[in-house]
Amino acid sequence: MQKIILLTFISLGYSRLSFKEGQYDYSDIFKSEGEFPQGTKCKKVNAKQLDPLFDDYQVIYSGYLSVQEDSNSSLGFIFYGSQKAKQESELQNYPTLIWLNGGPGSSSQLGNFMELGPLLMQKNGSLTKNLYAWNTEYDVIFIDQRIGTGLAYVEKQSEVPKNQKQIGKHFLYALNSFLFDAKGCVEQQNVKGLTQSAWFIFGESYAGKSAPTIAKAILDNNQNGEKKIPLKGVGIGDPFTDPYAVIAEYAAYSFNLGLIDIQERMKVDSILAYGLKELNKGNTLAARDAFGESLNIIITQSGGMNVYNVLQYGYYEEVEDKVEEYLNKISIVNIFGFSEDWKYKISNGGDDVVKRVEEVVKQIPFLVYNGQNDLICSTPGTLRWVYDLKYEKIQEYREKDFDVLKITGTNKIVGYQKQAGNLELVLINNAGHLVPTDQPEASLQMVTTFVNKHK
Repeated sequence: MQKIILLTFISLGYSRLSFKEGQYDYSDIFKSEGEFPQGTKCKKVNAKQLDPLFDDYQVIYSGYLSVQEDSNSSLGFIFYGSQKAKQESELQNYPTLIWLNGGPGSSSQLGNFMELGPLLMQKNGSLTKNLYAWNTEYDVIFIDQRIGTGLAYVEKQSEVPKNQKQIGKHFLYALNSFLFDAKGCVEQQNVKGLTQSAWFIFGESYAGKSAPTIAKAILDNNQNGEKKIPLKGVGIGDPFTDPYAVIAEYAAYSFNLGLIDIQERMKVDSILAYGLKELNKGNTLAARDAFGESLNIIITQSGGMNVYNVLQYGYYEEVEDKVEEYLNKISIVNIFGFSEDWKYKISNGGDDVVKRVEEVVKQIPFLVYNGQNDLICSTPGTLRWVYDLKYEKIQEYREKDFDVLKITGTNKIVGYQKQAGNLELVLINNAGHLVPTDQPEASLQMVTTFVNKHK
């Protein structure tokens, strides 16, 4: 029973833990099924046909984005225009936010239908309108990446990225396809103003690795390439950016919350010390087993506590399954224009990313946020690696006290924040790993504050 509980938690799409890349056999991890799309494709979706909860004027695009020349491998996406845009020509008036889920190999449509999209999936399989959807303010595009994840196809196993640099290269090519390719949405739908409006990248969990990587690829391209992407900022939530800092806090965080006792903490600390040692030696599988064992102890001793939100028990399987069922319905697949042969899979899955954070924060604003109730990527772990960033304003950041964060116009305290230069940190109370799910109003306020300040 303990093994079942453990596997349930560590295989969740949001944070499948992968500690070092390049050490795995990817030959059968990201297999696609069905026929491949023929490169980049963009379809305008009939919002009312998709669901009557949408307004008549809601702009929705969907399709595929090529990741390299002479290949059918592609990323899948769903784009929602800002609800403030009454027609397509107005999309350019609003910043565009890219949303990425983690994994690795976790579909960003989980963020779409479970966290911040315009319609949220319920346990009974019905959809409800999200009053705090991020597209109430901005254009938002949910992109499944790396290839083989969710809506994304992989034609050849040899094309699956094995490191962050390859992920960044693929995504940059895909984003250029969206913006500049003749078959991309900007050209196909004649919304060329999107190439000039502000763009932001937001990612959660393992996307705490991929988001900085992608941002760095875009910034490098902007320095040398002819076609520039107006990236204005990056935000990562409950990030698994530095596994050493995050994992090292498991025992202390659990003990301080009273989830484990002294002797259990000693045992977990001992296992974690071994795991971190093996990780440092490059023995990834041994490290993975050790970290899994430590989580197994915490989960078991706490009676099945949800490591993604320590105030809950069980996990998110019911809603996840409904999202998967929804995106495999032929009627829905056809409305979006996705391949009928393709079976949508929620999760399918895989260097030093802190250095990329340091490179990006020197150039553009960088937001890090964390839910206070998250164990798998806890606040102490995040504070640890952010504190050690090599950044010219880091001493100013360290010396600053937190400011209390309130819902605008009220005395309701929802968290704490501080900023130094381009580096911003926000901690959200009463939220776990999925901040937009647990605190939707505070989440939307945090995002609008960040985006409006830097757009």
